[in-house]
Amino acid sequence: MKKLIILCAIVLTALLLIASVAGCQQKSPPSSSTGNIRVTATINGLEKADEATLTISHEGSAASEEFFFKRDVISDGKKAITVDIAANLEDGFYQLLLEASEKYFRDPKGYFFMVSQSQIVNPTGMKVIFNLLPQPEGLVAEAYISLSAPPKVGGAPPPPFQSSLIPEEAHYLPGEKVEVTLSIANTSGDNMTISHYPPEVQVSPWLDREQVLSSRPGGTQPLEVRAGETVTQDFAWDQKDSQGQQASPGWYAVSFRDMNITQGDRGTMFHPTARVLIQHPQGAVEKTIDLNQEQTVNGITVTLERIELMVDGARFSTFFIPPAYTPPPAGPGLPPAPVVTARAEYSFSGVTRNAGTAGFSTKDSGMRLVWGIGMHKLDPVPSDATELVFTITQLNDWQGPWEFRIPLE
Repeated sequence: MKKLIILCAIVLTALLLIASVAGCQQKSPPSSSTGNIRVTATINGLEKADEATLTISHEGSAASEEFFFKRDVISDGKKAITVDIAANLEDGFYQLLLEASEKYFRDPKGYFFMVSQSQIVNPTGMKVIFNLLPQPEGLVAEAYISLSAPPKVGGAPPPPFQSSLIPEEAHYLPGEKVEVTLSIANTSGDNMTISHYPPEVQVSPWLDREQVLSSRPGGTQPLEVRAGETVTQDFAWDQKDSQGQQASPGWYAVSFRDMNITQGDRGTMFHPTARVLIQHPQGAVEKTIDLNQEQTVNGITVTLERIELMVDGARFSTFFIPPAYTPPPAGPGLPPAPVVTARAEYSFSGVTRNAGTAGFSTKDSGMRLVWGIGMHKLDPVPSDATELVFTITQLNDWQGPWEFRIPLE
């Protein structure tokens, strides 16, 4: 199994970020002002018909419901894709993240940035560019870059360690023991320190990280890791929740929480997370259904164009035309497409699953909404389900819901 290292590196402290803003002396940013934040991102190397997702969330956030911006991008074969981003953000600290297929190495994985006085702090005028490259051999870390860091001579040094999760993704039948191993190797010539060891471990549904089903408390003492030394942590889960009941089939996150590694005056915090699928014992539905089924509620028509049901997930593609919508012109520097916040759920065999928020993009004269793309994995549908109900519960502030019933027999 491919061992992709997912490294969320906090490059600078808040003090350094604030120091880069002329006249600002606070250690924490004010939260009273809001502004229309605009930035242009370029994605290089996304192959034709492949999908990627850009999101903005609070710095260090992993919860899928905390997005301030989310945009689904589908490549038409062009070498470079330009995305104009607009979001209303309070003053504070954020991250811009690119999610893409695991076949790509992201350089970088994302950008940290600060908003102050309703503007992005970007003292060097750095451009936001994501390069999607073939996966390199060996252990190589994907990292964040800070837009708001003061100018540095010679650039930032690489992190002093490499980490790996084995497995990063695995499928299990109900009742099988889930085992995950985290390894951290000090690849530098000096000692480094893990602030709290061993790390706390949490198991939660993939799209609901606040719901902790199982956990193991972390240590309170630091651990010094010598140059060239590797430390490992094993974690096993019996698939039971906090009440001792078998967890239902679906995707789960096994997260090693708040790993903070320091060396001298440099610090790196990250949250290595493995993806675990508990399979339906009877198997999952595997089919693609082109529907073009319409539902009109309060004058807004939504078309469920297609559903894709797979052994490891589900995907729902819809289309609608917002009221008074005018398709935005395309091209760098032109107004971006309007932001759409859409949430949904789906039900089968008396069970309801959260579909989270949709990725969105312009399409023809309207907007395309897709649930279940990239890392936003949806739970599979069991093979004995006879009907699937897909419900859009939120579509900006327009009143719904929009409910679609799909027979599976």
